Amino acid sequence: MIGLGKMRDWLSRIVKSGGFHNALVFLIFVVIATVFWIVITLNDSVTDTFRVKFRVDNVPDSVTFITDPPHEIHVTLRDKGTNILRSGVMRDPTVNVNFRDYAHSGVFRLGKTDLNAVIKQKFGSGVQISSIGLDSLRLYYTTEPGKRVPVVVRVDISAASGYIISGPPVPVEKSVRIYSVNSATDTVNHVYTERLVKRNLSATSYFDVKVAPIANVRIVPSVVRVEIPVEPLVRKEGFATVTAENVPDNESLLLFPAKVPVEYYVPMSVFSDETVPVEVSVDYMETRLRVGNKLGVRLKSYPEYVVNPELKTDSVEYTLVRK
Repeated sequence: MIGLGKMRDWLSRIVKSGGFHNALVFLIFVVIATVFWIVITLNDSVTDTFRVKFRVDNVPDSVTFITDPPHEIHVTLRDKGTNILRSGVMRDPTVNVNFRDYAHSGVFRLGKTDLNAVIKQKFGSGVQISSIGLDSLRLYYTTEPGKRVPVVVRVDISAASGYIISGPPVPVEKSVRIYSVNSATDTVNHVYTERLVKRNLSATSYFDVKVAPIANVRIVPSVVRVEIPVEPLVRKEGFATVTAENVPDNESLLLFPAKVPVEYYVPMSVFSDETVPVEVSVDYMETRLRVGNKLGVRLKSYPEYVVNPELKTDSVEYTLVRK
């Protein structure tokens, strides 16, 4: 193993050698040449494109833009390389315009000349503007308080097996406020969400949904949170009262049994409800078709939250009574 002293001696001989001095001089000249080349290059005119943030300052609280100002604009500039480099390393280049300077009678106007002026104010008067992402800016605004209207949710949803959508989807915020610069809001009495499509839901869920746009109308907020109630299904049994249909006024039917067993599934929240929500019936007209004293029992109606109701008997006995 080479000792530390021997290594120092070896490095000292290299530093004192003529080859090392020649290499060091060559390296210094390369660095100097590179610096001169960069300086000369940066003094030439170059072209570059910037994403410039756009801000409207001093907007009164009473003003609502029907269309929001752009968040940023693309600007292509030509200038000396040193200036372009300085502009490129600026952190978040932003142009700011004063609302009151360009707003009048419900319209915010920023022409091409105005855009060029604010760009040059930011990047320097000597810069040449090759192109701007927009030729001009014309935005409508209103100082009216707006109109509040309800939100109608549009959905295409389904629950997973063993679960049920236990209620209508509803927006957490029941209404939004709409604005316009003319009478466009007069005929708008509600707004719709964009269609929400969800499948296999197994728990109450919340989704942020965009409100469907309306031409020349600003909607605030433009996104609403929608609640979709979902519950597990539980099996339940009970006895449903049998009713008779199409019985003439001068006759009546005595049924035995008067109640029949049924089985069905309901959301967990209504499991403790003692009322049997399933209606069953027999048809008097079958007395003229059937042989014997039995009538077929059928499901008549049940609410949407009842799933897969099933009769545990298919017939009941009857006695015909004439009045």
